[in-house]
Amino acid sequence: MSLIAADNDFAMWAVMLLLVALVFRLEKTTIGQKISGTIMIITFGAILANFGVISASNNVFSSVNTIGVPIAIVLLLFNANLKKIFKESGPTLIAFIFGAIGTTLGTILGVLMLPLGEFEAELAAIFSATFIGGSVNFVGVANAIEFTEGSIMTASIAADNVVGVSFMALLLAIPSIRFIAKKFGHDPSINLHNDDSDQASEEEKPFSIERAVASLGIAFLIVTISHYLSLILVDLVPWLQKIGAGSIRLLLLSLLTVAMATYAHERIKKLTEAFPIGIAIMYLFLGAIGASVDIVTMIESGLLFALFAFIILSVHLVTILLLSKIFKIGLPEALVGSNACILGPPTAAAMAGSMGWKSLVTPAVLCGTFGYATANFIGVTLFGVLG
Repeated sequence: MSLIAADNDFAMWAVMLLLVALVFRLEKTTIGQKISGTIMIITFGAILANFGVISASNNVFSSVNTIGVPIAIVLLLFNANLKKIFKESGPTLIAFIFGAIGTTLGTILGVLMLPLGEFEAELAAIFSATFIGGSVNFVGVANAIEFTEGSIMTASIAADNVVGVSFMALLLAIPSIRFIAKKFGHDPSINLHNDDSDQASEEEKPFSIERAVASLGIAFLIVTISHYLSLILVDLVPWLQKIGAGSIRLLLLSLLTVAMATYAHERIKKLTEAFPIGIAIMYLFLGAIGASVDIVTMIESGLLFALFAFIILSVHLVTILLLSKIFKIGLPEALVGSNACILGPPTAAAMAGSMGWKSLVTPAVLCGTFGYATANFIGVTLFGVLG
């Protein structure tokens, strides 16, 4: 029994929406900037459920999972303009691709080395997705393959964040490691990327209800088209049934959205409300994940998943550094590409800026966005191969 009954939809919506608003507020504080919004929303959801305030079984969470997540994925891909990414990213994009290869190889090695149990294929799918795209792809792939084990997912996200933060610290330290810097011919005291060109950024547009509604309308249309196309494809190609209509729909909606963002970018880039709305919906889903947590199972699985993440990131780093050295990619480009792959656009851009590599800030954001657009395909493919 919970304070808010499972069938009290209005009260549940009130709690979850206010919880998401609280997390957005906390992200602006000093403490909140050090703790990801992902961890905060999951923690709050777990606390409310375990102390009997809300129930993990309700229509609200079901609606967020079945309707909200596909819409959020589309909204978050509105910026995935492949023409711009390929044109402006250069060596950083090549390094990013090397990193994605390393993540995939590391995931396969981790599966072979560790006793991951009955959810081996699902874990391979979500870990590869999150370490090429980010939490967006973690949620998207989990939804597509219908992986709903809340405790396992929470432990995975915790491992992702803990190991990911440690990896960020390592990337920042690598330029100071003489052995690696010497191999790349990199001198930390000479910064070739610190150009002083004034790159004017677009002023943030005020919120527009017209653009917000248009964004949602387009997202629902793309999901609808993807749904019907996925059913047709599964009927026409029987072996696709192994992957499932849900996974096919995820791939199709990702493909359609990226195509739209690429070929209609002048119109789509004006829909600036799409991204924050997508993040808000993702937070609702992660709050639901937190509410379904079995704390004992989460703790028991946490160390194993942290080791899994460590193996993936180790292989990723070795691969990206080795291939970047072979193909004469500079150390700054390799490290920013790695950060964009593992941690996403915001942290990659922050790293480039803090290290004085100003010309790599834009490629960092673009490569991270490219990860959003491609990680779903890799995660679902690994699930199909290992499942």
